[in-house]
Amino acid sequence: MPGYQTGSKDQEDNIVPPPETFQTRRSQRPDNLLAQNSGRLLDRADSVIYFIVGVCFFLAAIMALTYTFWALGVSIIELRALPMNQQPAQGAQAIIELVSGLLLVLIIMEMLGTVIHYLQVHATSLRPFLFIGIISATRSILSIGARLSVEGFNLKETDFTHAMIELGVSAAVILALGITLKLLSGMFEDGESK
Repeated sequence: MPGYQTGSKDQEDNIVPPPETFQTRRSQRPDNLLAQNSGRLLDRADSVIYFIVGVCFFLAAIMALTYTFWALGVSIIELRALPMNQQPAQGAQAIIELVSGLLLVLIIMEMLGTVIHYLQVHATSLRPFLFIGIISATRSILSIGARLSVEGFNLKETDFTHAMIELGVSAAVILALGITLKLLSGMFEDGESK
């Protein structure tokens, strides 16, 4: 069908080119070059700020780890000076504080991992924040447990009630974040298999 035409010559001249054509034409204009260069500059500045934040997280993790072990050493030295009947409670308190300090270091390292991931891929992920929430709630449970074990039977009824509510809320947070993490990992596995 060599002589077959779909429209008049005027209609062919009025055909709108695809959007990519406009972007190509516009990208050569000076104002768009400024926008592109500004975007690159801000992207580099963004990476520099993330780098500085990452270094600060790294230093904070080292300081928290150092303080945790220093506090454990001080607790062990003080433990020797206590009477025998007080040593088990204070020893348990020192161990709980050690675990709590180590969990704090893990939280800081998860944040550092998020910064590193952003610097490598330029994308953020929800998973590290869920892990941080779970670790924080676990840390809260440990501190409440430590407080209850130290105060023992000297605890007032209202303080005990508040502690139980805090434990329940922390457990609910761990459960909710764990379920969310499981659902998200299921979604990612489904997306990768398709």
